[in-house]
Amino acid sequence: MKVSLPYDDGVYDLDLQGREDVQTIGSRFPEPCAEPERAVLEAMERTVGTPPLRELVPARGAIAVLVSDPTRGSGRGVVLPRLLSCLEQYGAGPDRVTIYIALGMHRGVSGEELDIHLGSEVRGRYAVVQHDATALESLVEVGTTPAGTVCRFNGDVARAALVICIGTVSFHYFAGFGGARKLILPGVAGEETILSNHRLSLCSDPGDGLSEACGPAILDGNPVHVDMLAGARLIASPVLVINTVYDDGGRLVFINAGDLENSHREGCAFLVENFRVPIGKRFRTVIVSAGGFPKDINLLQSHKAIRYASSALSDGGTMIAVAACREGIGSPSYRNAFERGIDHVPDVVRERYMLNSQTAMSTHELNRRYTIYLKSELGEDDTRRCGFKTFNAGMLNEILEGISSKDILIIQNGSSFLPDPC
Repeated sequence: MKVSLPYDDGVYDLDLQGREDVQTIGSRFPEPCAEPERAVLEAMERTVGTPPLRELVPARGAIAVLVSDPTRGSGRGVVLPRLLSCLEQYGAGPDRVTIYIALGMHRGVSGEELDIHLGSEVRGRYAVVQHDATALESLVEVGTTPAGTVCRFNGDVARAALVICIGTVSFHYFAGFGGARKLILPGVAGEETILSNHRLSLCSDPGDGLSEACGPAILDGNPVHVDMLAGARLIASPVLVINTVYDDGGRLVFINAGDLENSHREGCAFLVENFRVPIGKRFRTVIVSAGGFPKDINLLQSHKAIRYASSALSDGGTMIAVAACREGIGSPSYRNAFERGIDHVPDVVRERYMLNSQTAMSTHELNRRYTIYLKSELGEDDTRRCGFKTFNAGMLNEILEGISSKDILIIQNGSSFLPDPC
């Protein structure tokens, strides 16, 4: 059995000789919208929990359109241009509309990347601002959540007459799902606000790892989600959320629009119905691709697919993860957690909580519980430091020796699909 797994901008081929009956998931996406432009227009007219877009556009004042950074998928498709066209039709053109790249604490985006992400025509007509969470002078305090997170957001966004968030609904390993409120917190929040919120993902003793209340597809009782939602609601301006889901070719398969919570939950329900895959049991070996670029742009992003795929592994099982990581580990704080070796990650996190400490603890837990081989462009030192074993195709037969084909699962797009062993 030969399998081609998404890898960077291409594929990585594996030959599972004589194993034609190995189960494969994560390759069947829902049918794309037959008329995507019409679907966008209908979503903005038939909103969930808010008036339609045409009634929300104020007669005067600035409008802030928040777009995810490129690692969350392109903003260039049909949604952003159609939204901007509608806003212009309703009296809000480029003189009133600013597009904000909701980076949170992610790296900035180059001009070339922005052209790909937004489209050169959009970038040429509209002001585009990349949020900087460390620029204290640009932040304004809007209140404190019940969990104690002091919320400081981009001042221009917080003061806008209307805020529109375009977000992709996806599984998230500690916030439950991506999209919606995440465009605001962490998207346009200050560094300390982000740290306070993300710290809620860990146990009271951070060295004990992720809280059991935090995990993919969990919203109810999830302290990170609850805090994000509470923080986003502190913005006084009306907020319209546009929720999207795409297939592996970037085609729109779901869209709706509406309020911060109810419209998002509709998108989450669609994701669970179509992207959580019953597998009936746990497997001794899982082979997973993060889904190619940009989902495997670095280890920080690729970790999500590894985390989701681990749901399909039996204790002590083996995983082969295929993720290019062309930009390396992806975050200094993530990397620094491993400087004393993977066994000392809990000590480092206890000494000082940093951004991505929860990712480091998750990586530590995964590599203590399973044997994980990583096919990537990372150097041997970085691979080993983070607890993984370097994989090459010549090792495949040895790794699979003595394992029945029925005990092997292949996941084609591990960042998009969540295996459910129950």
